[in-house]
Amino acid sequence: MNNISVIMIAHNKKEIIKSQIEQLSSIHNISMDSITIVDNHSSDNLCDFLVSQSRLNYIICDDKIENYSLILNTCISEFVNTQNDILILDPDSFLLPETLKKLSCALNPDNGIYAVCPQNILDISNDIHSFSAALNYVNNNDVSKINLFKIIKPEINTILLSHKLLSEHTLFDSEIISDELCLTDFCINNILNDQFTYMADNVYQYYIGNHNSYYSPTNRNCDLAYIRQKWHMNYINTIPSSNLISMINEPIDKELNVLEIGCDCGATLLAIQALYPNSTLYGIEINPISAEIASHIASVKTANIEESVDLWNDIKFDYILFGDVLEHLRNPSKVIHNCRHILKKKGKIISSIPNLMHFTVLHELINGSFHYTDTGLLDKTHIHFFTYNEIIRMYEENDFNVINTIASNVTPMLSKKDSEFIDALTKLSSHKNDMLFKAFQYITLAEIKDT
Repeated sequence: MNNISVIMIAHNKKEIIKSQIEQLSSIHNISMDSITIVDNHSSDNLCDFLVSQSRLNYIICDDKIENYSLILNTCISEFVNTQNDILILDPDSFLLPETLKKLSCALNPDNGIYAVCPQNILDISNDIHSFSAALNYVNNNDVSKINLFKIIKPEINTILLSHKLLSEHTLFDSEIISDELCLTDFCINNILNDQFTYMADNVYQYYIGNHNSYYSPTNRNCDLAYIRQKWHMNYINTIPSSNLISMINEPIDKELNVLEIGCDCGATLLAIQALYPNSTLYGIEINPISAEIASHIASVKTANIEESVDLWNDIKFDYILFGDVLEHLRNPSKVIHNCRHILKKKGKIISSIPNLMHFTVLHELINGSFHYTDTGLLDKTHIHFFTYNEIIRMYEENDFNVINTIASNVTPMLSKKDSEFIDALTKLSSHKNDMLFKAFQYITLAEIKDT
């Protein structure tokens, strides 16, 4: 494929890089001189291998681990033909046969498709544990039909970019050090120009990594501080809430009005649109920058929901979503009450709410600690706390029936000490239900009672 340039940035991935080069050449017909490898301060002699290659483009960062964004910009300016599309390939991501060809065909800047990425085949089957098993899956299943759906950013740092995208706008923000936040920032900027990244289903990569960046916590903290300054957000949420979405059980062609309160940048609304293409999406977000990003996905208003939730004249909703929002409110019960007036008959509220009864909180509490943190159960921005019973009471007092509740993020493996502590708590309690101490949060589906 002569119109694609490949960039891989690697740290201690010598053997994997060898395999990648061989597969890019033999399976995807990429010429060696279209591949650029960056050895980002490896200690496994990757640099010696690169030097021995006659046709590869390469950069060796031998003094320290270098800034990911700056590396990308350098590779693009030094080695990429301006008419070539660019594949940024995570070294741990192996593209299955036809994947690169399909991604290239999917790119269509004239129709607004400037960036595409494949699915991780491990996300669709628990039976795939090797590249050969992934090949068997592709060979034995119909993967000819390709659907594209918008995402905020790829979960894995593999993405094919149209050369038109990079010619029309500035490149990657060279102030950002780490790979994850570099691509997050890049994709968010593109959304503001209505240039979304698209996930292609039935187009697969086989990912052997663990999503852990080799960049140090210090580098990540520097990036987070920079992101806060640039975007006025503590973090940029790019991952949709699968817990909230799983509570929507409707025919895929049904026309739904869905409102997400506290919609952030719109990742969950975007995922709902992919599943229910006839849905009409709305959002309320207190952060004006997040709301501006989400407004490219849905009809979004910047507002404080404790003042009003009735912001659209004559529109009634099938679903209202609260993803980790109610615990931040001074009077969450009043907000739930106000939602009754903008829901359709049999309208539903879906919420995810942290559980104050989690054993880790109680362990600290009986030892005299109630220490607020930046994130988690005792997030310092939480001003209202819930247990399972308090969640049920809040809904019932506002004339909702709770029709489903799921305990979420239950720790699968507990230490002997933690198990003994939970057992002791359960024996002391009147309910005798150890799950009330294990659930990190509750996902709740509540429906308006018949009147």
